[in-house]
Amino acid sequence: MLGIRGNLEGGKRTIVRKLMKRYLILVLLVAVLAAMASAVDPRFVREDIPLKRLVGPGGIYMQLSQYNKNYSIPNIIGYEVELAVFTPEFKEQIKSVPAAFLKVFVVVDDVITEILTRVPEIPENGYLVVGHGRAGLIFMEQFQVGDKVKIEDYTPIYDFDEYPQVVILPDGTELPINGWNRGRGPDEVIVYNADFADKTYSNEWGREFAVDRDEVIEIRTSGNTESLEIPKKGFVVSAHGDKVPLIQNVMEWDYVELD
Repeated sequence: MLGIRGNLEGGKRTIVRKLMKRYLILVLLVAVLAAMASAVDPRFVREDIPLKRLVGPGGIYMQLSQYNKNYSIPNIIGYEVELAVFTPEFKEQIKSVPAAFLKVFVVVDDVITEILTRVPEIPENGYLVVGHGRAGLIFMEQFQVGDKVKIEDYTPIYDFDEYPQVVILPDGTELPINGWNRGRGPDEVIVYNADFADKTYSNEWGREFAVDRDEVIEIRTSGNTESLEIPKKGFVVSAHGDKVPLIQNVMEWDYVELD
C-alpha cells in the first residue's frame, strides 16, 4: 500500500510540475506578445521625419524616417516602414534589427556599390541607406548595384496640425484614421499621400483604395501582393483586420473625402 501511495503522490507532483511549466510558458508567451504590441508605432503622424526622400530609377521614391539619426520606437517588426540614411557625419553606432527584413545600400558618388543584409562602415565619400520592415523587404528590392540614387528634400502636403482625421465614405460614414504615412498595423486604417512614397508598399493582408479628385480610381483587394500607386494629388486608404469590412463596399468611381 505504501508503494502505491508513494507512486500516486509522485504522479501528482509530476502533473503539478507539468502544469506549472505550461503556465510559465503561457506567461512568457503573453509577455512576448505584449512586447510586440508595444513596438507598433502608434503616432497619428510622425513629426520627427527629416522631410527628405530617397529617389531611384524611374522616379520611384520613399520618404526617410531618419537622417543621421537612429530609429526611436522600442523595436521594429516586419510590417513597419523604416528608411534611414547615414552619412560620415554620423558618429554613433547604427541600430539595426536583422530579423525585421534589414537591407542596406552602400552608396558612393550617388551610385549603389553594394547591397547587404548587415550594416558596414559608412563610406567616406558616400552614405548608407538602411531599410527595415517593408522598406527593406519590398521598396529596396526594386534597386540593384549600379543604380543611381539621390536624396532630395520635399515640402509636405499638410502642416502637422492639418492632417485629416476621418475618411468620409460614400454612404456618409465617418471612418477614423489611425495614422498617416507609416506602416499599417493590425486592425488599423492608415492613409497615404504622395509624401510617403510612389506606392503604399503595404502587405497583402488588407484592402486599399486610391482616390484622385475625391473619386475612387483603383482598388487593391486582400491577397493582392502588388503595391498600390499613390496618386500625386490624391491619397490611398489602407485598412486591415476588423477595419476591412468597413470599406468592403467601396467601389471604383465612388465619392470619398477626408475631414
